[in-house]
Amino acid sequence: MKQLLFFSLLFLTTITNAQTNLVKNGGFETELINWRGDVATISPYDKKTGKNGAVINQFVGNEWKAIDQIMTIPKNTYAVAFSVWIKTEGIEGGKEAYNAGAMIAEFTNNSEKQISSDAIAQVKGSNPWTNYKKTIKTPAAAQKIRIMLALAQTSGSIYFDDVKAVALSEEEYSKLNPVTANPEN
Repeated sequence: MKQLLFFSLLFLTTITNAQTNLVKNGGFETELINWRGDVATISPYDKKTGKNGAVINQFVGNEWKAIDQIMTIPKNTYAVAFSVWIKTEGIEGGKEAYNAGAMIAEFTNNSEKQISSDAIAQVKGSNPWTNYKKTIKTPAAAQKIRIMLALAQTSGSIYFDDVKAVALSEEEYSKLNPVTANPEN
């Protein structure tokens, strides 16, 4: 009986310490549920995994087209590891570096006022499915994250799948980003 209790506690501890994706429906398996905006469509044909991916198309013009999702940052989050799979077709770009297909992470306060903004991916041209990753330390006043998937004032097609944002403790961040000794000393 004691062994069963021990293994049950071990199992529960493992589950509660497992890294969870803060993004709801990041694989678009339930179409565009949990995503805001009406510019994306679901593609059951062009996807990285699962049954669906999301696509934003713009064949004429250079409007800002994006979908987004806002999530609360869990307590004791030191950093957030972002990742996304992206495929592009004919993204032309523009005068500005941000005129591209993009995933952008915005850290905000509780009123959703922007504190910082980071591009996780900025992609131009035609590219096969590629995984983009970036880990960002959480700003001190940040309470929420807004993830935007966009075709930023350019034409072309961009496909998204497996969008993730995983909260990391300082210990988990340190394991992923070990401090290296300065070779000059």
